[in-house]
This record gives sequence, C-alpha cells and structure tokens, in this order.
Amino acid sequence: MDFVTLLLIAFGLCFDSFAVSISCGMVCCTCTRGRLFRFAAILGLCQGLTPLAGWAVATNFRNVIEAYDHWIAFLLLLFLGGKMIWEAFRGEDEKRIKGDPYALGRNVMLGVATSIDELVAGIAMALLPLTIIPADSQLLNMLVAALVIAVVTLISSLTGLFLGRSSRGRLGEKAELVGGLILILIGVKVLVEHLSGV
Repeated sequence: MDFVTLLLIAFGLCFDSFAVSISCGMVCCTCTRGRLFRFAAILGLCQGLTPLAGWAVATNFRNVIEAYDHWIAFLLLLFLGGKMIWEAFRGEDEKRIKGDPYALGRNVMLGVATSIDELVAGIAMALLPLTIIPADSQLLNMLVAALVIAVVTLISSLTGLFLGRSSRGRLGEKAELVGGLILILIGVKVLVEHLSGV
C-alpha cells in the first residue's frame, strides 16, 4: 500500500466522523472554538489508534493466512464500504445527537463509536505490504499511516462541524455513500493488483 492508497483509505474512513460532526454541528449554539477542536481531535485520535490495534492483532496471524491475504483484505474493505452505503441509505446520520455532544465523556463515546471500522481497516492493512515511507519497518509505516488517518479525520471533523453549523442539508448521508464507494473501489484495486501480479 502506497501513500496515495493510504490517503484514499483515510478519506473513505473519515466519513463516519464527518457525518457525526455535521449532526453535532447542527446542535452547536454557543460552542467555543476550544470545545469544537477538542471534539474533532478526540475523533481523530480514536480513528488513528484503532487501526494500530487491528494491525497489531492481524500481524501475528499474517504468516498463517498469507496465501489468501489479498482476498481477506478485499472482503474486509468490501464489508466496510457496504456497511457505510447501507447506513447512508438507512439515514442513521440524520438522527440528532441528544444531550451535549461536546461534553468530554460524549466526545470519547462518539470517537470510539465512529472508529470501529478503523479496527477492521487496520486488520486489512496488516495483510498488505506498507510502502508509505521508504523504510523496511512495517511498524514505522503503520505509525505513519495511523498519523495520516488521524489528521485526515481531524480536518474532516472540523469541516463537518462547520458545515453542520452553517447548513441543514443531507450532507452526512451523501458523505457516507461516497466513503463506502471509495473503500469498495480500493478493495477491488487490491484484489486486481494481486491477481494480475502488479
């Protein structure tokens, strides 16, 4: 997996947080910039750490499943993409967040809830050779990947909060649909590259 593919994965994965941020932005009346940034930073941190956990677990089993790791990566990305598309059509992001979404405890809950998919993505990433930076260490490459995912999520969450405060559209639903399609296309790309020996 190269840097461009990583950016596409990070972009695809951040749409859950983006959709939640839009919903939370809609209920933001007198939020300070500090609380908004803390909200987005917690979502970014959770989304950066969970792929590391999935990667760490799957790395221990890589030798066992190496013969068909490309199929597993494809199926995991297909599952994540399909789940996001399903949620977009169900319109779950249109439900308003009850209570104060900017309370620290609620921030952490939303961060964990939106980062479950990243755990599965981390497992998929462990099955692919990471060539994000020119280093032999897969751990170093994965740390860079986690940082990129966290930063992309932070930026998308801040953008979602801003859009939520300034609009009342169905942006969250469309965002999840786009994110799901991106993840499915990346899964297809992984499978095609492996089968064609690229």
